Amino acid sequence: MLNIDGIPEIPKPPNAPMPGFARGTPERKLLEEAIKDLRKKDATKVKLPLIIGGKEIMTDDLGDCVAPHDNKRLLGRYAKAQVSHVEQAIQAALDARGRWHQIPWYIRLNIFRKAAHLLQTKYFYKAMAATMEDLSKNPYEAMIDVLELVDFWAFNAYYAYQIYKEQPDSQPFSMNMTDWRPLEGFVAALSPNNFLAIAGNLGTAPAMMGNVAVCKPASDSVFCFHTMLEVLYEAGMPPEVMSIIHGSGAALGDAMLDSPGLAGVHFTGGTSTFDWIVGKIGKNTEKGIYRYGFPHRSCVGETGGKDFIVVYDDDDPKTVASAMVVGGFGYQGRKCSATSRVYITERMWPRVYKHLSAFMKQLSTGDVADFRNYMGAIISESEYKKIVKYIDGAKADKNVEVIGGTYTNKPGWFVYPTLIITRDPNYKTMEEEIFGPVITICTMSAKDFRGVLDKCDATSPYGLTGAVNTGSIATLCEGLERLRYAAGNIYDWKTTGAVVSQQPFGGARRSGTDDKAGAKLNMYRWVSPRTISLLHNKPPVPWPPFVDLQ
Repeated sequence: MLNIDGIPEIPKPPNAPMPGFARGTPERKLLEEAIKDLRKKDATKVKLPLIIGGKEIMTDDLGDCVAPHDNKRLLGRYAKAQVSHVEQAIQAALDARGRWHQIPWYIRLNIFRKAAHLLQTKYFYKAMAATMEDLSKNPYEAMIDVLELVDFWAFNAYYAYQIYKEQPDSQPFSMNMTDWRPLEGFVAALSPNNFLAIAGNLGTAPAMMGNVAVCKPASDSVFCFHTMLEVLYEAGMPPEVMSIIHGSGAALGDAMLDSPGLAGVHFTGGTSTFDWIVGKIGKNTEKGIYRYGFPHRSCVGETGGKDFIVVYDDDDPKTVASAMVVGGFGYQGRKCSATSRVYITERMWPRVYKHLSAFMKQLSTGDVADFRNYMGAIISESEYKKIVKYIDGAKADKNVEVIGGTYTNKPGWFVYPTLIITRDPNYKTMEEEIFGPVITICTMSAKDFRGVLDKCDATSPYGLTGAVNTGSIATLCEGLERLRYAAGNIYDWKTTGAVVSQQPFGGARRSGTDDKAGAKLNMYRWVSPRTISLLHNKPPVPWPPFVDLQ
């Protein structure tokens, strides 16, 4: 093992700067060129392999990566894994643990600092183009996604360094240390289909702390995930540290969770899936399956949300309307933090809707490479159909009003901005997560609005994000107190836009374990601390001074 007599300092990084891509700017031209280059490639030749033990493996069973906004256009094809591949991937990761541990922590962390630099510079436009095409994100949404991953890698390296520096007190006659050991086993990293940053963080956060991982990106986002892997490999991360598998979530997930070597799970996705993960780990623990203890200790999950805005009459109606557009329609509402329910008085609603309707008329939906479009497409046909079912259900209900509510599956899976207006705070779409560009507005009488905070707190089982829009500091403080457990991230404008190191992200209740991605708290989950104490005045006799020996 390399031995260097010195402890290098890792400085706290700044957040990556965000370009605007305005017409005529150099960054706009570079992005347009990157999209053009990607679309020129022969997609039939783009093969995305499993990566097991550092080796690329193609299988006969292939899945298609398609552009959601042009769902007949192929981006590439990926290898689907069988259960036998999962078993190989787990063993290969476990076999790599020893070599990964031999790399000093400061060299290990510097790999990810270099990856952050490469992603921000050399790979920035390539990663943006891949994210736009694969996830149907407009340039702004793709940019904040890619730069969030830059921040995850840069800040997590810094947080790891801060953790390693945390040491207990010693006395003149002793030296005490905390050995921040990686987990004994492998981490299963299971990522969603809506963020490159999340997919890139779930496996690398444990890896920074010396762990090995088996990563399964969502089938709908394999294309941009492999672009991210290019960055990590060029930065020097040994490919055997993270095994990569693709395919059916249930079958492959079963194989990972049933492995005796499971040490932890880093997950973002649906609440029901996380319920299954936690339940399965509990049952397997009771059966004594796990070799290395209790994986539930490092079972970290961020799941769904039914994110709210409470609007008071004293707030500015135009800024409220702006918050609803950005929070509810940004990236087609396909963020777990997306605004999906709004509480507002009957008096205030017309004032807000005046501006909201004007904004909605200006929103264009279509190909994300067309810079006139604010919204792209829904990620897959199955997700599209789920959203459409909610919209059609509302249209058939005479007790609610639907504004917008149009959709089409040609040439992509497009759902246009939709508002559902109800007077029932317990209406179905006020309670259930839709994960699309659909906002339900509950208009309330002034009398009923007095109990709005209690109603908001009790309506949804989730607890992810929310906002209280008011011009009164006293009212804001009351909202923050009364909604203390209703949201893990709460704001005074919109519900989206958490930035690494500035707004650590995560919620509790049915929204997950609230381990705050983008903060040091998350990194603690991937270590198993050992206390070491060395004494240099060992007593020659066992008796304390008070004992009067006979």
